[in-house]
Amino acid sequence: MTLCAPVAGDSVSGLGTGGMGTKLQAADVACRAGIDTIIAAGSRPGVIGDVMEGISVGTRFHAQESPLENRKRWIFGAPPAGEITVDAGATQAILERGSSLLPKGIKTITGNFSRGEVIRIRSLEGRDIAHGVSRYNSDALRRIAGQHSQQIDAILGYEYGPVAVHRDDMIIR
Repeated sequence: MTLCAPVAGDSVSGLGTGGMGTKLQAADVACRAGIDTIIAAGSRPGVIGDVMEGISVGTRFHAQESPLENRKRWIFGAPPAGEITVDAGATQAILERGSSLLPKGIKTITGNFSRGEVIRIRSLEGRDIAHGVSRYNSDALRRIAGQHSQQIDAILGYEYGPVAVHRDDMIIR
């Protein structure tokens, strides 16, 4: 796909946003994240139904083979929506043992982000140690920071598991 992008132009119809180059870039990102992608004419009646039935209606790009590795690449390349600073114990657990980040090790949260967004994880010294997908939004993390995982449900009234960032959703920097 990257070979096609330089010759693909911008939108000239005035109907869409971006041109073919933008569509190819989006398809490339999706494929690297493990998602099959089809570029088709959205103005064609029934196009989505045809795609779902397997009818050829455009150009198909196949996902890369390993969705887990593609997900890790996405985490690595995504701009962080916020930042968490962790204590020395959490830093050591992440860097030396490949552990998940527990709320107990969180010292501060910077920025406002949603559950499922990529965040930066920093040591107390300001070192960028990892990027990961947050299991909780920034407001929830502020409430459970420094607390034991067993207290999450009592504090929030719900829980998405005992970790703030799971090791499978984390890239060491």
